[in-house]
This record gives sequence, structure tokens and C-alpha cells, in this order.
Amino acid sequence: MNQIHLFNLTSTFFLMLNFVIFSFFFLARKASAVDENFTICSVPRYCGRLNIKFPFFLQELQESRCDYPGFNISCRNNTDPILSLPDGDYIIHDIFYESQSFLVSKAVSFDRDTVCSRSIRNIFFPEDWLYLPSNQREIFVFFNCNLTLQLTWELSQFKVDCDAENETNTTLALFNNDPMLNFASEYCNEIVAAPVAFYEGERNVEDILNRGFVLNWIASNYSICEASGGKCGFDYTTYHFKSFCPDGPHAWHCRPG
Repeated sequence: MNQIHLFNLTSTFFLMLNFVIFSFFFLARKASAVDENFTICSVPRYCGRLNIKFPFFLQELQESRCDYPGFNISCRNNTDPILSLPDGDYIIHDIFYESQSFLVSKAVSFDRDTVCSRSIRNIFFPEDWLYLPSNQREIFVFFNCNLTLQLTWELSQFKVDCDAENETNTTLALFNNDPMLNFASEYCNEIVAAPVAFYEGERNVEDILNRGFVLNWIASNYSICEASGGKCGFDYTTYHFKSFCPDGPHAWHCRPG
């Protein structure tokens, strides 16, 4: 009888011991498991020399969870990040994550024929997530300008050298802060404005345009997410910004500790 009682006690002990061991390893494994979103968005991605991270994502290499809507880019020849906007493709030359801005230029370069053939167009971009810095300069290209009048001769200093043009059909280029801008607009039939990021006193219009310009972006403030150790992303099911953390997604930042 005692042996049977001892056997029951021993069996119960080992069952409890196995349960405790199993529970320990199960909980430990669960605690050490890292959230899949955090793991995926932690992988660094590059296109050429540029680090591509939130709000951008490389549509060939990354899943859309690591981005913000509208910021998908492609990597041309593994060197050039390309952003598609309504008026065409743009090369991203640099990204300034702290100021939420980036330097872009047209993917197809301008040349003198492009300027003179009036192939320049005003840029169009989605204003709900992109905008031009207020202090950025613009260059205005005027077409079909009449410089035959004596009072317009002073505008000749702004002429773009185009073949087959004369004084009744001249192309001009002026910057937005030029005092002659309004005067020039009175004697020209068509105007195109293009933002430019740099100007060093040169008059070569195509070179100025090819330097590109800066765009600022609008996206959820992700500095809190990054400061807490999270990886910023977006939940396309709920359509909300998410901070992906080792223990799972959170609204804005990871839990301390």
C-alpha cells in the first residue's frame, strides 16, 4: 500500500516538474520572440549610396509595411532612386531625414533643345504629402517674347540662345527675385516656372534646371518612434502609422525597458 502511495506521489511530482519546465521554456521562447514587422523593417536598404528608410521604401526589395503611403520608389540600375510624380519621373539625389526633405531632378536631363522647344512644363506633385520650401528660388522661362520695342531692349540680357529665333519670338529666363520679372511678363505669351535649389551666378538655363530642387514631405512624425527604438511603418489594414517594436506594433513608440 505504501509503495502504491509512493508511486502516486512520484508520478505527480514528475508531472508537475515537466509542466513547470515546459511552461518555463514556452514563456521564455515567447518572451524572446521578436515581432516580424520589427525584424523586416530593421533590414537596411540602399539604392546606390542612399539609405532608404521610412517614409520611403524600395518597391522591388521591401514590403509596404515599412513605408508611408505614396513614398514608394524604384531603384534604377541599382544606383538611382526614382520617384514617380504626376508630371514624370525624378531622380532622388539626396535625402535629409531630419528636415524631412530631399533633393530631386528630372530623370530625363534638360538640354538646350528641351528649353528652346518649350518642352519644359510646370511641375505637379501631390500637395497632400509634398510641398516646396518657402525660401527656394524659382526660374521663370518666358516664350514668344517681343523685344522689338526700344523699351524692351533691356530684356535682351536674359535671352536664351535658341536657333531660329528673332526679336519677335525670343525666349527669356529670369529668377523669381529679379526686378524685371513683371516687366518681362507683359511682353511674352507663355511662362513656365521651375523651382531650383542652387544658383551660383550662371546663366546656362539647362544646367540650372538639371541641378534640381528640394521637396519637403508630410508624413506622421516618426521621431518619437525612432527615439524609442522602434521601426516606423504603416498598417494598411487600419490605415494608421505604427511603431514596430520587438514586442509588437504600438501606436507611436515602444514601451520603455
